Amino acid sequence: MSIRKAFTVIILVAATISVARATDVRHFKGEKPETMAEAVAILEKYNAQLEGRIKYELTPYTMAEIHQMSYSLENALQFIEEHLDKTQENLEKVHIASETNDPETVQQKGKEYLQGTKKLIGK
Repeated sequence: MSIRKAFTVIILVAATISVARATDVRHFKGEKPETMAEAVAILEKYNAQLEGRIKYELTPYTMAEIHQMSYSLENALQFIEEHLDKTQENLEKVHIASETNDPETVQQKGKEYLQGTKKLIGK
């Protein structure tokens, strides 16, 4: 076998191994927030890291880092989304109760809605 053919075979084998490794995706748990403040802190931390990494060439190592941090970002956004859903439900109950002249529900769900928005805006 000529040197050129041997070199070509080596290149093809290396490329095949690289593709195989690239499709071998690992899954991570990521950081899971318990509070709104933790969710926001996770977003701030990993958004800054993501912003820094996507400014430059994305190497396989950098892509692996981004993949790993995306789990924490997804967990934080899921926490916030669940909180928003509950807060929106409380506001809808306030809305309907105000239409049907139900002061008890307006007061109870109004307090829950306000608590939810205070957590959201960090107060």
